[in-house]
Amino acid sequence: MTAPLWLRPRGPLQPSCPRCHVKIGHVHHEWCSVARCLATGGQRTGHDEACPCTEDIWSGRWPGAAECFEFGWTYGDDGLPDLNRLMATATWDPVAHRWIQPLHQNTTVEEESR
Repeated sequence: MTAPLWLRPRGPLQPSCPRCHVKIGHVHHEWCSVARCLATGGQRTGHDEACPCTEDIWSGRWPGAAECFEFGWTYGDDGLPDLNRLMATATWDPVAHRWIQPLHQNTTVEEESR
């Protein structure tokens, strides 16, 4: 399976969200499953309506893909972003609106399986 170009670290941006079809720089629709809660990093769809997070804007890249490439967390021949590892290992920074790598996390996937 070949990764879509907009999932690759240097691929072109996806001009619109693959779920709600808003253009880059625009707020996702309320029901969009791609939109993130900027307070927690989780899906915005179905989260607590009392949450004080601001609305998420489509950037042209899948949420978390940039951090996966930055941390070297990819898999497969196409270098797909390992979003599952990101969600399980990284910490959401609600101020920077991005995932951060734990400081003590210096192991590779091979070392983790030992």
